[in-house]
Amino acid sequence: MSSSTAEDHCCQPRPAGAVGFLTTGPSGCDNQVPGDAPKVIQPKTKILFVDDEPAMIRVLKMGMRSMVNVWDMHFAEGGKAGLELINQHKFDVVVTDMRMADINGAQLLNHVLRHQPNTVRIILSGYADLSEVVGCVGLTHQFLTKPCSLDDLKSCLKKITEVKEKLGHEKLRGLTGGMTSLPGIPELYLEIVDALQSPMTSSDSIAEIASKDPALSAKLLQLSNSAFFGFNRKVYSVTEAVQMLGIGVIQSLALALPLFTSFDRKKCPGFNIDQMWEHSAEVAALGRRIYNDHLDDSHRAEQAFAAGILHDVGKLILAENLPDQYSAIIAEAKTKHEELHVVEHRHLNATHAEVGAYLLAIWGLPVPLVEAVACHHTPRRCCSSTLCLAGVIHIADAVQHTQGLHHDLIPTPVDEQYLKDTGLDTHYENWRTNLNRQPAESI
Repeated sequence: MSSSTAEDHCCQPRPAGAVGFLTTGPSGCDNQVPGDAPKVIQPKTKILFVDDEPAMIRVLKMGMRSMVNVWDMHFAEGGKAGLELINQHKFDVVVTDMRMADINGAQLLNHVLRHQPNTVRIILSGYADLSEVVGCVGLTHQFLTKPCSLDDLKSCLKKITEVKEKLGHEKLRGLTGGMTSLPGIPELYLEIVDALQSPMTSSDSIAEIASKDPALSAKLLQLSNSAFFGFNRKVYSVTEAVQMLGIGVIQSLALALPLFTSFDRKKCPGFNIDQMWEHSAEVAALGRRIYNDHLDDSHRAEQAFAAGILHDVGKLILAENLPDQYSAIIAEAKTKHEELHVVEHRHLNATHAEVGAYLLAIWGLPVPLVEAVACHHTPRRCCSSTLCLAGVIHIADAVQHTQGLHHDLIPTPVDEQYLKDTGLDTHYENWRTNLNRQPAESI
């Protein structure tokens, strides 16, 4: 069966006039990154479904018939049959059951991870306990539970297809898709390990540590948004993630897996993880304050905090996976006094914003968080006439740079056209003045 990329999206409803990172290609952006090319026709997304129950395979074949002209779909009865197809074809997505008689889902996805690391790996299973989940957390990007409606499965696959198109660089998709965890700040890594081993630890203490670090935040949000844990709503904040997962689950996962790892500060010369962490913390605090103090929306304020912490996570991915090349990119940006994301795009045909958004999307984080990360330099790609989460992070990022706390960073200017289009140009000056008068809140 064959397919191509899906055009319809699974984002939350948007105001009239809004666009969306997961629904609009670069050619539709008013504020494109320099060098963006018109959207090209993408090859069909190749998806493999694996299940050892013939009835389930029949259901999937019938249920996915509407996508026959959209995706190139293959179906395998059992792990061995799936393994044979994986050895014969290169797949964009593999969706597999967990418990199978011959080769189980974890074994199959481990093979995919080693041989096709850019493949998005999804578990779709109705039979799994915590120990089984622990065994596949590092191997799977998302965990869906049976019964899973065909509409939900299609929606998940469409979103993955759309975000895959945004990161057209296959090598970057491979590096990002092959990551099972993100390296965190060494001191916070040691702090979280000590806290998890302490009998006196609490959810609040775990959340307080984890919410400071992009890597820890991303992993906990991935886990809490997994269908395995049965939460019927999206989780946006680390505090909520820790509360819903519980200390016991987090301890079990951390002890059994390299769930949290430490970044080597010497690995990528020129990349300062401490400076990135400080900047992310300040953007998170400013974003939260914009929503709390100026828009009176405490719920979205917590989303803004999480998005601010995560907005530069793509830099961490590039520094970890391409240390020499990324070090040279940073040096060039400083020497030529160019914005970092412009130099990234010139050399990688992608930016840290797109790389970070890709990982968070395939990890199953909520769409608004993904779009905020993707569009924090280019908010009109996400929302053209309203103040959305991406717009708030863009403004907070610009305000933070005006504070001049990191002199070796090339400032990212605010998108003045976005401010005019949304009627926020006067508000921005007030925010910049008022926020600059106050130090970023303690986090």
